[in-house]
Amino acid sequence: MLYTAYFDEADTHGPSPTIIMAGIVGTARQWGIFQRRLRALQRRDGFSIFHVSEFKSKSGDFRGWTDAKGAQLVSDLTELVRDNLTESLMVHLEHRRYVDEYRAPPIPRKMSLDSQYGVCFRACLRQLLEIVMSADKRHWLNIVIEAGHENVGDACRIFHDLKSRLKRRRGIDLLGDITTAQKHERAPLMIADFMASTYSMMRASAERGGVDYIEEAPEPSKRQAGLTFLELLPDALRRLKEDFEADRQETAAAWRARREARHAQSVAAQA
Repeated sequence: MLYTAYFDEADTHGPSPTIIMAGIVGTARQWGIFQRRLRALQRRDGFSIFHVSEFKSKSGDFRGWTDAKGAQLVSDLTELVRDNLTESLMVHLEHRRYVDEYRAPPIPRKMSLDSQYGVCFRACLRQLLEIVMSADKRHWLNIVIEAGHENVGDACRIFHDLKSRLKRRRGIDLLGDITTAQKHERAPLMIADFMASTYSMMRASAERGGVDYIEEAPEPSKRQAGLTFLELLPDALRRLKEDFEADRQETAAAWRARREARHAQSVAAQA
């Protein structure tokens, strides 16, 4: 079964941002239905691209909209994800935590550290792998990520690295391709943007002492898309470095074992 996940981010600006990343995943059949229903909303309300900044400021395609019309679209987009896809997931990472727990020494030799953006993507990708592999069937996962962020190349590196490691260490050929695109090229990126910005507003509300929408979120029914808020455990960032070092040592040990085996074969042949 072919799965595709779309990613976008929010709150990435400033010297010490708390980056938020959102992803939405579905099967090829689910995405076909989803996009037909999304186009119906675009025709009904007369917008082409859903940019959260324009929606908030009531500019561009949303100029002159009433609050009631905007609220209806938010409700419809939420239902579109809930009723037609497999899962939506969100993660956040504070800059201070990224610096103190991840970039601080010790850093394994030859390790290319992820950007703050990259750490968020890695966490989401691992969750997606759990979802896709849970059915114990042969599946294929492609990724589409919003182009334009300065660290989008980091996400591509992480994807290809994990794809290689899955094949080498576990014999799993599950990851397909990663593509960068703009919203006008891949419409579901609009909804990933919507989800990331919604999560940002939910967190801001809780921090101001308002409603904690995350705590209040109801459990989805069996036929609805899952909704996952990923939390990085206290040792999660440190373990990223430990996992890299363990993988490096395992690879080195396997290389030595192959070299010794070739040497033994050569000695045997000479004898």
